[in-house]
Amino acid sequence: MQGEFLIPVFFFGGTAWVLIVYFNNRHKERMAMIEKGVNPADFKGAPFREMFRANPLSSLKWGLLALFVGIGLMVATYLERNLYWHDSIYPASMLIFGGLALVLFYFLASNKMKQE
Repeated sequence: MQGEFLIPVFFFGGTAWVLIVYFNNRHKERMAMIEKGVNPADFKGAPFREMFRANPLSSLKWGLLALFVGIGLMVATYLERNLYWHDSIYPASMLIFGGLALVLFYFLASNKMKQE
């Protein structure tokens, strides 16, 4: 119990250290870009542009996943209450039905890509 005060000191100190290093390195990087004649605003969010571009099939994927995980939850509830299966059927059923949803999405998306 003697060293309890060290936990918040290390937590807040570590957080402050990470923030200081982050902002210091960002400042150095921007200064180097300005020295080279490059506009830093051109690179704002550049690594994330490709990652978060609009995908028209994304809504279908997440909708199918949510629907099938819900169906898996209902099937697991039925199996646990009426057939007296163990409680571990819940995550197993949700993962199985979620996987089926993603496989179904793969086939739907590949058919859509072939049509285009």
